[in-house]
Amino acid sequence: MQSETRSIQKQKFYQSTVAAMNAEKATAGDTKASSHLSHTDREQPAFRSSEEYTYTVGDDEEQPAIPRAPPEPQQQLKDSEPVTEEIPIAGRTKMTVTKEKGGDEIKTDAETEAVSVHEDEEEEEEEKKQQKLEHEQQKVKAELNEMLKRSPIVIFSKSYCPFSRKAKTVLLEKYSIVPAPFVVELDQHPLGPQLQSLLGENTGRRTVPNVLVNGRSIGGGDDIVALDEHDELASRLKSLAGKWLQEVERKEADGAN
Repeated sequence: MQSETRSIQKQKFYQSTVAAMNAEKATAGDTKASSHLSHTDREQPAFRSSEEYTYTVGDDEEQPAIPRAPPEPQQQLKDSEPVTEEIPIAGRTKMTVTKEKGGDEIKTDAETEAVSVHEDEEEEEEEKKQQKLEHEQQKVKAELNEMLKRSPIVIFSKSYCPFSRKAKTVLLEKYSIVPAPFVVELDQHPLGPQLQSLLGENTGRRTVPNVLVNGRSIGGGDDIVALDEHDELASRLKSLAGKWLQEVERKEADGAN
């Protein structure tokens, strides 16, 4: 029996069968030992390295898992990196222009030059207007000076104005004045509005009539009537006109004598 037993044990089949049974017992022992691990130990992942870790599946089975690689950050445009855009020109041709951060277009050299030319044209136009205005002002001043040279007494009037009519009636009909007063009807003069505006600046009186004696205003229609009624008109005219006024007399006084 013992010799037969030794013969069987030496057979290869018998040895491989015993090895398989021993391996199965060892596996069963390991499984039983792992079942006694605490709940915390079974659920806590055991990190193998910075690139791999394990996680628990079910009660006692662990499987390796590789974490997902973080998504690559979206490449952002640098502040200094230009953004371009194609725009149509003349309906057909396209050109590329650079845009500022935020979408605002940066002007091309051609656009910048066009803006500069436009600004120069505006400045030139404004300068021409200013020169024209100064020329007109000089023309009005010259016209006013010529009028003031015509007589020591100048009546600036308007043909339809009743107050102007009062002043003209007193100075032209009730008095004998040499040289005779010079009358300017502003509503009939081509520079009438400009002359009236200049008179307002020089004399402080912007209405008509405006009676000037030797370039100084003595008032309007009511003022002339009041001076006449107080018998002060002749003396006032003489004091302001000086030697230039050769004669000023009231006609009614001559008739009464």
